[in-house]
Amino acid sequence: MSLKKNTLSERLKTLRTRHTMSQQKLAENLNLSRELLSNYEQGRREPDYNTLILISNFFDVSIDYMLGVTEVEKRLLHKSVSDKYNCLMTDISGLSKESISELETYINLLKMRDEQAIKNKEKAKSS
Repeated sequence: MSLKKNTLSERLKTLRTRHTMSQQKLAENLNLSRELLSNYEQGRREPDYNTLILISNFFDVSIDYMLGVTEVEKRLLHKSVSDKYNCLMTDISGLSKESISELETYINLLKMRDEQAIKNKEKAKSS
């Protein structure tokens, strides 16, 4: 996969202007100099990883979007959900195969329960 070289600079400028922010105001919010931010927007410099994370957190977009890997701006999981997801995955990774199988069965039961609840709500609305 080839990435467009100036995707990051273009997206940074687009996000800033969409939020009607000057370079100075955004730089202050990110604790950067206006000159450095200008260099990022013009593609003369690229932010380090920490700064890239800071920018993506500020605009609530994914790093993949900032880098041009995806056209989807929004993160699929917000930080609080992501943290819970990571904890669950850590817990699951420590389970036996038998326990994982039981967990899959339980998840399917929960899905069926939720689907039935949705159907019941729709039925109640139409009555």
